[in-house]
Order: sequence, then structure tokens, then C-alpha cells
Amino acid sequence: MKIIDENGAAIENPDLTLGYLVGGTEPVEHPAVEGVEEVSHYETVTEYPGGRDVRKVIDVPGVPAQAAWTEQVPIQKYIRYTAEELAAQEEARKKAEAREKLPERVDVLETANDDIILMMADFIGG
Repeated sequence: MKIIDENGAAIENPDLTLGYLVGGTEPVEHPAVEGVEEVSHYETVTEYPGGRDVRKVIDVPGVPAQAAWTEQVPIQKYIRYTAEELAAQEEARKKAEAREKLPERVDVLETANDDIILMMADFIGG
């Protein structure tokens, strides 16, 4: 499927970290075709005393007439992210990264809390 940028230029491998694809269509104009009649002749293949075998040889193939028409071809448009969208994505990535580290942080805090409780118990108990 053809992929174009916002200027209509074709793109082979768009960078999806810097933009996204949306579906669309592009009109393709097909010109009218003037009809042409077939031109042919017959050639003798074999002659017999009572007749002959012939074959039809087409010199110019016939083409039916066709009116001009417009076809809507499916394409994808590459839309670049704005600076604000890229900043929002970076912020979301940082938040997701922080959430992934959260269980590790909780484990460290629980261990520290347990140590404090044991120290207080030793201090109070004596």
C-alpha cells in the first residue's frame, strides 16, 4: 500500500516514533480509451486435394472503447507528531517507567521499615 507524507511525497519506511499512519484514498484518473477494431487475416496451414486447413492470425488486437473514469485507491497518510504530542509521549513514558520501578521501591521501603521497627524494639526493650 502506498504511504505518503503531508506533502504528498511517497515514503518507504515511515518512523512511527515520530508520527502515525491514517487510512485514506487517493484519486487516480484513467483516460478514455478509443475503441480499435481487430485486424486479422487467415493463413493456410495445410492443403488437401479437397480443401485446406487455415488459422486466423491477429495483426492488431481489438480494444473496446472505454470512457474516462476516476478510481479511488487506498493509501495511508503519515502524520508527524507535534512537539507537544512528542513531549506528552515522553512524559507518559517516564511515568510508565516510574510505575515499573514502584514494586522495587516498595520492597526497599518495607525492608527499611522492618529494620526501624527492630531497632525501636531493641531500644525500648532494652
